[in-house]
This record gives sequence, C-alpha cells and structure tokens, in this order.
Amino acid sequence: MSRPEISPRPQPAPAPAAQALPFPPTAGTMMTEPGPPPDSLSHSRPARTDEARIWLAAQQGATDLAPAICTATLPLPGCEPGAVIAALVEGVLARPELTRRYHFDASGALRVALAPRGPDLWLRALRAAPEAEAAIAAVAAEPWDLARGAPLRFVLALAPGAAALALIRHPIAADLPESAALLADLAPQAQTEPATDLARIEAIILDTFRAALEAPQMTAACDFFDLGGHSLVATRVIGQLAAEHGLALRFADIFTHPTAAALAPLAQPAPAPSAPVEIRRSAPDPVDRAPLSLAQQSLWKIHAALGYGPAFNIPFVLRFLDPVDETVFAAAFRDLLERHPALRSRFRPEGDTVLQETVPMAEVDRLDWFRASGPVIDAAPVLAAEAGHVFDLAQELPLRLRFLRTAGGQILSFLFHHVVLDEWSVNLMMAELARAYAARAAGQAPDWPGPVAPFHAFARAQARAGIDARSLEHWVTALRDAPPPQPIRAPGAAPLPATPEDATAGGWCEIAVPPAVCTGLHALAKTCSASLFHTVYAAISAALQRLAGLEALTIGTSAAGRTDPAWFDTIGYFTTVTAHCLRAPGDATPRALITAVRDRITASMPHSEIPIDLVEAALSGGTAPLDAHMFEVFIQIHAQNRLNGALPGPQGPIRFRQVDPDKAGSVLGLQFEVVEDVIEGDRGLRVMMSYRHAHYDAADVAALVAAVGRSFAAFASAGAADRPLDALLP
Repeated sequence: MSRPEISPRPQPAPAPAAQALPFPPTAGTMMTEPGPPPDSLSHSRPARTDEARIWLAAQQGATDLAPAICTATLPLPGCEPGAVIAALVEGVLARPELTRRYHFDASGALRVALAPRGPDLWLRALRAAPEAEAAIAAVAAEPWDLARGAPLRFVLALAPGAAALALIRHPIAADLPESAALLADLAPQAQTEPATDLARIEAIILDTFRAALEAPQMTAACDFFDLGGHSLVATRVIGQLAAEHGLALRFADIFTHPTAAALAPLAQPAPAPSAPVEIRRSAPDPVDRAPLSLAQQSLWKIHAALGYGPAFNIPFVLRFLDPVDETVFAAAFRDLLERHPALRSRFRPEGDTVLQETVPMAEVDRLDWFRASGPVIDAAPVLAAEAGHVFDLAQELPLRLRFLRTAGGQILSFLFHHVVLDEWSVNLMMAELARAYAARAAGQAPDWPGPVAPFHAFARAQARAGIDARSLEHWVTALRDAPPPQPIRAPGAAPLPATPEDATAGGWCEIAVPPAVCTGLHALAKTCSASLFHTVYAAISAALQRLAGLEALTIGTSAAGRTDPAWFDTIGYFTTVTAHCLRAPGDATPRALITAVRDRITASMPHSEIPIDLVEAALSGGTAPLDAHMFEVFIQIHAQNRLNGALPGPQGPIRFRQVDPDKAGSVLGLQFEVVEDVIEGDRGLRVMMSYRHAHYDAADVAALVAAVGRSFAAFASAGAADRPLDALLP
C-alpha cells in the first residue's frame, strides 16, 4: 500500500491551562493540543488489521463511517466547567491511546503514534440549552484527519444555566472503552438524563435480543453470537429496532459490539418509516394476481432454461422421534396455507411474463397436496420419487406433504418448490406450524398475533418501484474485474471425461467437522468480530484458491433480500443470489480474510434486492447465458434452522429431526451448504458439498474434501487469527 498524500491544514494554537479558561468561550472555539508531528514520536505500535481497514475506508471517503455520539449533562449550579476540563485533560494525558495518531513509517506500513497529549476539545457557547444537540452534531460532522487529530472529540456546550459534555468517537476507535463508561470515568460529574436514556436504549436492545434468540436469561453483557445469533437474526433485530423503537444500528455494529450494553451508545434515531404496506384483513378469499418479484424472475429464468424440471425442488425430510397425529398436522398446515397465500400460488404465463395467483381455500381442499401414511414401507424409493417430482406450477400447489410409516417410525416428505419459499420463510413456517399444531391438538383454531403482509403485495410494490440503479451500479462496480468461473481442480489434475447428457448430474458428500474444530471456528469468529458464516466462507475460499493455484475467486452466496421490516413475517421467496470476489494471498491472515468477507457482505446488504442475473446482464451487455452464473463456487449457511425441533403435543413435545436428502444433481458447479445445528442445546456444524460430474471426478472430490478439512482445522487452531496463510496451509 502506498502512502497517500495528506494535505496539511492550519493547526489551532495550544490551549491555555484548563483551570484558566474564560467562560463562556466564543462560539466556534476548538481547543486541542496537537503535540509534535507523528513522525517524530518514539512510542508507536503497528496498526491492527481492523484499524488499517477503517483508515483506508476513511481516506477513500466511505459514507458508512458515521461517528458515535454519547452526551451527558453537567449539573448546574455545583459543577464548575473549568474543573471538569481539568479532570478531563488529566485523564486523557494518562491514556495515550485516547489521542493516538496514524502515520506511515519508512517501509509504507501504517502505524499508531502514542504520546501523551491534551484532548481534542471543542467549546461551544449557546444562546439556549436546546441548541446543544445541533452544535454537537456539527462537530461530529467536521472532517477527520487521523494523521493529526485524535479519534475522539470532546465537546463542552455551555448555555445560560446549562452545560453538556459530549464524547464523539470515530469508528477507528471501536476498541477503546465503551463511550458512556469512558465519559463517566473522565468526567464523573457528567450524569443524569443521558445516562437514563442510555439505560432505556440498552433495555430495548436487550429485550429485542431476548425475543429474537428466545433467550430470556440473556443479560446486557451477554454476547449475541454466543447465544445463537447469526446474520439473519441480526437483520431482523436491526429492522425491529428501527420500525418499533425508532433506533438505527448498522449491521456491522452487532459484529463489533455484540452486547446490548456496547450497542446502546451506538444507536441513532431511525429514519421515518416507509409507507404502510398492503395487508388484507377482509374475510373473502378472492384470487389475487401479482407479477413475479425480482428474485422470483431470476429463479424462473434458470428454471425455464433447465426445462422446468426438479432442479429447484426443496425436498425436506423430517423423522419424528415421537408419534405425531397426522390429521392434526394436516389441519395445522392448512392454517398456514390460509394465513400465507403465497404458499398456495399458481404460476401462469401471460404474454412475455409470468403471473402468480392465489388458489382459493375452497379449491385447496380439493387438491392433492397432503397424504397420510399407510402400512409400514421402505421409505427410500418413495422419498427419491418425491424429491424428483416435476411440479406443474400452472395447475398444482407448489408443495407436497407425504407421511410415510417405517419400521423406525413416522417420516414426512416435506417438498416445496423454491419459487415460494426461502430459508427465512422456512423458520417462520416451522414456528407458526408449532403454534397451529398446539391449537388444533386442543380442538381450536390458532390464535395468530395479527395479520401479516402478503408476499404478493411485496411483489407488486417491488414492480412499482422498479430496479434501483444505484444498487445495480454497486454490484457492477464490485464485480467488473472478477475472474471468470472455472472448475476448482489441482493444476496437475487429469482431463475430465466428456460432458454427460444431463449437464446438472452430480453428487454430494459431507465434509466432517469434528466438535473441537467447530468450537475453534466459533472462537475465531468471535475473535475477529465476525459471524460463523464469515469464518467458514473465508476458510473454504482459502482452501479452494490454494488447491487450484488461483489469485482470486468469485464466490456466489445468498442474501435475505429483506431490507424492510414490513416483510419480516411474510412467507415467500425473497432470497437473491449475489457474488463477491475474494483474494487470499499467502501473506494474508485469517483475521484479514474474515474481515474482508464480513465487510464486503455487510456493505452489500443494502443492495441485496438486486439478483445476480441483472448484474451479469449489465456486465455482459445482455449476453450472459440464462443457465450459468459468473461464479463456479457457491457457499451458503443454514443457521439454526427449525427443521430440528419439536411440536407441542397434548402428552408432551413431539420431537423431529431433519434427514439429509440424497442429492443426485447440482444446478451449480460446486456448492457448499454449511449447516449450523443446535439440538437440545448442543451446537454442531456440518458441511455438505455438492458438485457436477461434468466439472469434477472422484479424485477432484477427494482433493476438495481434504483441502477444506485441512483449512477448517488450521483456522480453528490456537493462535491462527494472525498467522499468514502460508504458515497455516503450507
């Protein structure tokens, strides 16, 4: 990295001793003790990876580096502002990290200069106390020169009969003590209302965490990720805080500050809510027609290119460990079909488009979507036939439920077409199914908390809004130089045989993740302020690039596609496929690679409604093939899905476990499905790898499994976070 040019700016004169300050100061006064230039300091340390990343983003004018503001009042009379400043100066001088500066050394490495300096203190004289908030915000908006200014600013705002003290923190100072505690330590006199407000915000965040994680025991100091949090839950939490409490948090904040206590000072007022969504509460059940959403259009293009076959079937299989009443189950699932019309949609061509329309419940009851079990049978051939069922989506419901009775108990073939269901929706569906089953087992209809916005309303709203040009440009810019897809094979691998007639034919295998490795990967994720998905994604990417001798790899993944809390409880297909280009050179560390994955995915989330086919069309001028993507590798996580759980029965819980399907094909070249299970409190990790026979032979599969297994073990080893990949994966 070359050293950028930093234009010097005039420096203010050093402040007089704090005890001698005249009050009130003139409006606009900034008081700071700049000290000697960074290059002359003898006390310094190397910049950490996260500091270097934020520093570079700041130099490039990143728009998501908003400083955090913590404000407290100084009780007047009885609190002399001069004494407050004197204590502040003394406390800051004792902690050089509070006024650190960033500079390049002779070798071009970013370093942190440490030397005792006075605080970066801004004084504001106000006509009235209500002006303090705007004055403090104006100081926060001033440009930051991290080579000459500290990453913390203190603002003392004085008005007749009132005084406020604020601490403004640049994101590069996220490692410093939490703002409210630091302010209380440096200025013990600062108290009252802001602290009370901070406690209120902390309580709101904690209550939201507890509800989202179903963890009533959680405290303000508990780590969100230690109690089962992951990216989908974080998305929901952020949306609920904004919609229900007017509190805005950035997605990245939860990774760097994963407790309610640490997040509270970072909360900002949320923007005004969007227009109310369409929720139909009327009793009639008319046919509701809507266009396909962008995500559905993307899936439908490939579905059509592959001949409308079973490639987009989702063949869930549940094994019940306790007897389940199949009649009650059918009634409970019918309740879901009534509540979520998208699950009972038909798809009909109309000109050059496809429309989705709901099937009235009276007709649903005449269709063959549910079958109870019969005599004991061998389930394997029936499950295989169900998984390969070819839906006629213009006539059938996009789902089939088939109970089977085996020597080992009851099994449910739970088949859906992907066009109406995504992973977020699966978890919603299973939670509501448990509620409906409990009610129907008691002879009652379920008591839903309220109506939900139907998916068809989302599709109509998205069609009215059109494609967001700025979001499309985000992806085009990010992927313009991405390398083209190619099979991930060792450089000396033998040539592949001729392509089979069925280009999607393939197989799958499981990559074992021992408990100790799972524990190590969780610990590494926490060390790097990232999620398990970010960590596993980085480890797989490093393994593949080293195996194939690649300088970079374009990797596809899925995004929730839900950015508006209005749709958080809606069942439907919102998920989009996105892609990121990642480099894993030998001198990179797991921490650097994981951070890069985290930051790219986080930065792309506001643009996640744009499916990959629109990006590919923009990059290729509209010539991209419909049945192929710009990536060979796809990685996704199934985090704590509810397909392992229990239904509440009259005689106690009815436990069920997901059975891994026997996959016989792959739409994608090489796909890794990371399954994070939590069963009766025990956390586990499984990785399923599916592949196309046209791209990989048996030797390739063995090499891939071995490489990924080695990478997981290396990343999970003690002290791996900051070791170069060349040392970890020789």
